[in-house]
Amino acid sequence: MTRPARKTPRTTSRTRCLLLPGAPALHCPGAPALHCPGAPALHCPGAPALLLLAGTPALLLAGTLALFGLAACGDSPAEVTDEIVVPAADSSAIDTRAGALAEAREQRSTRARAGVDALLSAPGPATLLAALAQGHADARALLGPHNLRYKATFVLTPETPTRPVVDQPIQQDQRIVDDLVLAWGSQPGEPVRLHLSQQTDKGEGREVIILDEQVYTRLAHRGWHTRPLDSELHWVWLDEAQHCVHDLVELAAPALAVTAQEVGDAVEVTLQLAPAVDPARVAAGYGREWRQRTEIAEVSGTITLDRNSGLWRSAEVTVRHVVRDALDRPQRGETQLTATASPAELVTIEAPQVTSPVPERIRPELERQRLLGGLAGLAGS
Repeated sequence: MTRPARKTPRTTSRTRCLLLPGAPALHCPGAPALHCPGAPALHCPGAPALLLLAGTPALLLAGTLALFGLAACGDSPAEVTDEIVVPAADSSAIDTRAGALAEAREQRSTRARAGVDALLSAPGPATLLAALAQGHADARALLGPHNLRYKATFVLTPETPTRPVVDQPIQQDQRIVDDLVLAWGSQPGEPVRLHLSQQTDKGEGREVIILDEQVYTRLAHRGWHTRPLDSELHWVWLDEAQHCVHDLVELAAPALAVTAQEVGDAVEVTLQLAPAVDPARVAAGYGREWRQRTEIAEVSGTITLDRNSGLWRSAEVTVRHVVRDALDRPQRGETQLTATASPAELVTIEAPQVTSPVPERIRPELERQRLLGGLAGLAGS
C-alpha cells in the first residue's frame, strides 16, 4: 500500500545524516554537489569549489555536482513541488487521480514547449538558461523512469607559480573529476525508487538508494547502512543533478553566444564565445563575488534538447576562464562537462542484500524537552 508523500521536512530527536557520520567530504546535508564549506552557491560545474578558494589548501570536495547544495542564482531554476502519492481508493478516485496527473503533465509540457519556442525565436543566454531551468520534478513527470549521467572535470592552474608564504593562500595545480550516475525507477504518482552514485578521482564517493520510505547509503570503500526515510533532502540532490548543464551555461553566460536550430524532434544548441561581455549576465549573490572579476576566455560545445519536453538529452560543454584569488593573482581554470539523460521503459532498483543500521547520536536537550514536555502537560491539566 502506498503512503502519502510528506510535504514538510521530517523532524527527529536524533541527529542523523543521510550518509554516514564521519564522512568528511560527501555526507553534508545540503552539500551533495561540488561545493565546499562556506561556498554553498558554488555547487555545480559552473562554480566548482576550486574557484572560490583558489590557491588555498582547503580545496577538497565537501559534497560533489550536481554537480549537486543550493539553487543557482540569476537565472536560477524554478522549484516545482513534487508529485503527491495517494493511497489506493475506489475506481472513481483512481480515475480522478489519473486525470490530475495527466493534466499536470500537460501543463509542464506546454510550459516546456513555450521555453523551447522562445529559444528558437531568440537564441541567447537568457532563453537558453530559461529552457534549462526545469527541475527534476519536470523530468519525473515528463519522462517517468529514466537514467542520467554526467562527468565533470575541473582544472585550476596558477599563471605564475609562486613559493608558499606564511599566512597567505597557496597556489597549486588542482584537478577534480566528478562522475555521477542517477537511475529513477518510478512512474508519476508512484513511491520513490532511485539509485544515485557519485564518485571523484580522489577516491571519495557516495551511493544512495531510496525505496519508498527506506534509505540505503554508503560511502566509498564502506558497507551499506539503512534507516527509515526522514528527510526531503533527496529532492534537492535530484534537482542539482538535473541542473548540471544549466549551471555551467550560467558560468559562461556573460560572454556566451548561442545558436539554435530544430532537427527533427530535437533542438541542437551550439555554444561559442561572444565578441563582447554582458556584465548583466554575471551571476551575483553570496559566495559568487569572485565571478565579477572572472574573465571568460573560451566557450565551446553543444546541447541537445528534446523538442516536446524541453529537457536536455545530452551536453558536451567546455568553458575556460581566468579567475583571481584573494591576492588578485590570476589562475587559469577549465571546466568540461559531458552529460546524457534518457527515458527508460523499466529501471530496476533493488535493496542491498547486506546492510547495517545507521549510527545515531542522541541529542540530550531534545530528549529532555520531549520527556519533560509530556510531564508539563500532565501537571498543567
